Amino acid sequence: MSVGQEVLEEQSWSSRVLDRTKWSRKEYIAFMVGLLVQAFLFSFEANLYYGVIPTPTGLFDATSLTAILPTILQIVSAVLIPFYTKVSDVIGRAEALSISLVFYVSGYIIQGLSNDFGQLAAGQLVYAVGYTGFLCLTQILVVDATALNNRGIYFALWGMGSGLNIWTTQLLIDPLTVHGNWRHSYIICTTVAVAGGIACLVPLWHLQRKGEKALGERPRRSLKWFLHEFDVIGATLLTATLSLLLFPLIVAGTYDDGFGNPVIFGCLIAGGIALVLLVLWEGKFTDRPILPMRIWTQRTCFGGLCGHLISTIMSSANWMYFTVYLVVSRKLSFGEAFLLERGYQMGYLVSALITGFLMKKYNASRRFVWIGFFCCALGTALMIPARLPDSADSFVVISQTIVGIGGGMTSTAALVSITGSVHRRDYAVIIGANQILGSIGAALAGALAGGIWTQMLPARLAFYVEGEYNEFKIMNDPEFVKALPEPMFSQVIDAYSETQKVISIVSCSLVVLAGLATLMMEKVDLSMDQDTQDAKFGGTSVSKDVETPDEKEEVVDEKK
Repeated sequence: MSVGQEVLEEQSWSSRVLDRTKWSRKEYIAFMVGLLVQAFLFSFEANLYYGVIPTPTGLFDATSLTAILPTILQIVSAVLIPFYTKVSDVIGRAEALSISLVFYVSGYIIQGLSNDFGQLAAGQLVYAVGYTGFLCLTQILVVDATALNNRGIYFALWGMGSGLNIWTTQLLIDPLTVHGNWRHSYIICTTVAVAGGIACLVPLWHLQRKGEKALGERPRRSLKWFLHEFDVIGATLLTATLSLLLFPLIVAGTYDDGFGNPVIFGCLIAGGIALVLLVLWEGKFTDRPILPMRIWTQRTCFGGLCGHLISTIMSSANWMYFTVYLVVSRKLSFGEAFLLERGYQMGYLVSALITGFLMKKYNASRRFVWIGFFCCALGTALMIPARLPDSADSFVVISQTIVGIGGGMTSTAALVSITGSVHRRDYAVIIGANQILGSIGAALAGALAGGIWTQMLPARLAFYVEGEYNEFKIMNDPEFVKALPEPMFSQVIDAYSETQKVISIVSCSLVVLAGLATLMMEKVDLSMDQDTQDAKFGGTSVSKDVETPDEKEEVVDEKK
């Protein structure tokens, strides 16, 4: 086998093993049903878990440290995504998903048995390793198993459970948060996670073994080969870069001097150096880059990924303090504020599914990216007056729903576009890059919104509020604010409102910027079959027939 053929064989192995054209109708249905069942159960236990987690942190007298848990999750997720994509490409999808299930279930068990915050945080770390794998790999499996013109529908169905489970888990949270009962939630989550894993893994292992038999056994490889294939130096530099850059972005707001703190500033400088070294290594010194340059030089991929990054910053920043703002400005409970916010998620889920069917009908996706961004810009602009304290609740819901409709349309269409613009060997890489940018966007949004909130709100309080007041309580205790007498309450709300307005204006500007980034995307014909797509974006066609070692393949340069 030539060097070029070996490169192609290894890089496209996992997606070729899961060649849906070789599956029977029953096998296809069993796999997709298992994948959708797993997605529903995954969102159920995730919603239940996040609803219950404040209880053990409170019992362990660690409420003030609760922010550490999502911080751990964000950093670990960003770091591990490239690892999972590489494992799934080099070793196999089923093996990678099985590894993530072990970590996922172990994390729940450790947390359920914990007796202090340290043990709980350790369990959260293990849980994050598994959670990241499931979230990343199941999306990759959707791409592997679906035709391009059906992909949007299945992406929407895959995410539909999250909307339903917001309501179903609410019925369980209160009974499970009574003192002593919180551990029962981990029993439920563990059981549900195992059931979801089995539903997905059983058909996956069957189909992978079937594909491997058809293609022939994978040759034995040495440890040196694995280290080279996994780009150990690149992975180490990427881990250092993401950790050193994301940590300060996420936690800077917890320091009084913010980004002026020596620790935060030092991490950013070190992260910048690591980033430069990563770019040099990936571009000059390795032929197995962990994030190949070809996905960044492809116009549709680059435009879609940039749009995703900017729109993530917009949405995360715009909603970061919104719940607290609703509770304070309208004197609502957190449950009532929660209901006012659901317009976005309901609009998102319904729009994503409708967009999937529209893309199938017209065999096009780019137009829906742009229509979605127009809706996002319109809805975000409407949020500026809708979020005023005296605006009608219906106005809040309508503006949220318009943005949700645009978000669901744009996200689904862009994901179909970028996966339709690469060779099948890059499916895992492009999904991984999309999710990494999502984690980075969330961190940047935290820094952006946190900076505006913590810097502007105290200044607005000093401008509006007459007399003496407790700034710390006003900024951190919604119940304290709601109990303030007039006219101080109205003055405080004016300060809150002006700060939230600035965040909304910045978010509206970001929507426009995200839309401009997607203008570079090219038209993608969703009627293409897999062979046509591979030939167009990989320089060679992978035959639907079983290949033999003697077949000649074009040399594939992994850097391009």
